[in-house]
Amino acid sequence: MPVANPSRPLPVRDLPPLLGAGTWSDFSITDSLVRRIPGSATVRYDGPGHVLYLSGDRCAIGHATRYLTDLTVPPPGTVCLPGD
Repeated sequence: MPVANPSRPLPVRDLPPLLGAGTWSDFSITDSLVRRIPGSATVRYDGPGHVLYLSGDRCAIGHATRYLTDLTVPPPGTVCLPGD
């Protein structure tokens, strides 16, 4: 049976770089979306949890704040460890 709503390419033209953040359970899903947008990056938080911006983790919060204030994304492969 054919798919009723096949996916289409993500319309990334003219989008600013995107910052993704994912924990050990959802990083791969987040990263697979973010990599489709040129200049984007995903921060991996090497621990459990959700709402990283409210977690108190200085590393994750720092990357999110830099992105929100001036669209700066970290280098590919950036990892935040709990307690950093």
